[in-house]
Amino acid sequence: MPNMTWLADVLRQGGLKVQEENGWQTRGHGEMGDVRGIMLHHTAGPAEGNYPSLNIVRDGDSSLPGPRAQLGLGRDGTWIVIAAGIAYHAGTGGPWESVPKNEGNEYMIGVEAESVGTRPDWTPEQLDAYPRGVAALLKHVHQPASRAIGHKEWAPERKSDPAFWPGDMDGFRTEVEKHLNGQGGPAPAPSPGQPQPGGREFGTWGTGVKVHSEPKLDSPVVHTLNGPTKVTVDFQRRGDLVVADGFSNPWWAHVPQFNGFMTNIYIDHPDSLLPGVPQN
Repeated sequence: MPNMTWLADVLRQGGLKVQEENGWQTRGHGEMGDVRGIMLHHTAGPAEGNYPSLNIVRDGDSSLPGPRAQLGLGRDGTWIVIAAGIAYHAGTGGPWESVPKNEGNEYMIGVEAESVGTRPDWTPEQLDAYPRGVAALLKHVHQPASRAIGHKEWAPERKSDPAFWPGDMDGFRTEVEKHLNGQGGPAPAPSPGQPQPGGREFGTWGTGVKVHSEPKLDSPVVHTLNGPTKVTVDFQRRGDLVVADGFSNPWWAHVPQFNGFMTNIYIDHPDSLLPGVPQN
């Protein structure tokens, strides 16, 4: 199947916090086969930091090149989207269900969740976001909760991850099943910097794009977009005329995740006035 460029959107639609690594849509060791399961891992990384294992998961090292998983999960419950193609995460093992022996990389999405792996250190945010995100992914590929597998189930003689999950893998799959059946708890409210409900989501373009407190060029800057990302726009307002990169536009988009305004110029849409977004 083509690269899984749907990963970020599916997780966001599931109410999860998402961080997209630059270039993830084209990162991978070739294209995936049809997705037959999701393999769960812990990083065995440092005890401090939200996702200190990012570099090794994304880039690998001389012993094994990256990406080593398509997805990561930070201690704050944020899903990090790393790659859309094949990742080297499964290694030798299996067979399992419809996945042939030693072909886990080709048919399973890999998730590396941050945990030291030597003691119970899963955060409340991870305990919610891990099964919730896996359920969203499985729903998208039309697979049941039973298709969530631990690395230690794929390769029991050499792997122990994910370790110390409450109820072990059966407990994990029970939580996934609840979400698939609509019985899971509501998703936590999005935090600042994450797309909020009640608006329309757009992509952005450009680098160093300023988000201001008001639709005025001289108003304080409350955030800077370092590169293309996704934002939710709940309304737009006419303000200062902005001239930049060969365009001019007096309309500004209100971005609730940053509680500020950015010029519509850097919203990735051809219209100066965004369709489907109220004016205020």
